[in-house]
Amino acid sequence: MEGRTSRYAIEPRGEYVFGVVASGSMRAQRERSTYLVQPGQLVMWDSTAAHEGVGVDGPWYSALIVVEVGGLASFASDAEDDPLGDVLFPEPVSAEPGLFSSFLQVHAALSASRPGLEQDERLGDWLRAMVARAPGVRLARPSRTPRDDRALRSAMDYLGDHYAENIRLDDLAAAAGIGKFRLVRLFREHTGLPPHSFLIAHRLRVARRLLEAGQSITATAAATGFADQSHLHRHFRRSLGLTPAEYRRRYRTS
Repeated sequence: MEGRTSRYAIEPRGEYVFGVVASGSMRAQRERSTYLVQPGQLVMWDSTAAHEGVGVDGPWYSALIVVEVGGLASFASDAEDDPLGDVLFPEPVSAEPGLFSSFLQVHAALSASRPGLEQDERLGDWLRAMVARAPGVRLARPSRTPRDDRALRSAMDYLGDHYAENIRLDDLAAAAGIGKFRLVRLFREHTGLPPHSFLIAHRLRVARRLLEAGQSITATAAATGFADQSHLHRHFRRSLGLTPAEYRRRYRTS
């Protein structure tokens, strides 16, 4: 979410609130601590205590990402037999430039009309990086097992069967039977690609076959899960260095 406000009060019930002030400034109160939050800073409120804020010189404009505790654990925990413990941020305000810019990037990705699988991956990577910053948190990285191989094959089969759909990471993890971040890591280790990029590569293979068979570009984009013809065009150029029309023309000529 994002918008302009002059004051707020939150009683967190199993939620984390990450956010930035884009313009203006606000003074936040949490228990006995007071924080001045200004542009360029990232706030990381865990769910241990209520907090409230008021504008210093009038309203401020902020952007927020609110994540349930279970959602944070499911993204960040890699070992299902070693669950993620409490994630606390005792210093909830940070002025590190890298944190501010990375938040803006993931917030923009979630706000834009991008495929759900890509959004889930971007959010998951960012949340895991944030969790890794929390004191006392140990992110396990277990060794690969035969179950992982079966899960990866199941996920690949699911992508192959549902490539034209707007697949979410929850759908893919449920088909594989393992955690979301673990599944993303397996994809990267085995294929060199995250699930979304693997899906795009499969869609492009199918699109090439359809274009070779004489299918129109508009119909090909619709049949392979691309949002529209320009979306197909963009990925074709990025992957093959050709537009769909150029590819079809060269194929017919050859």
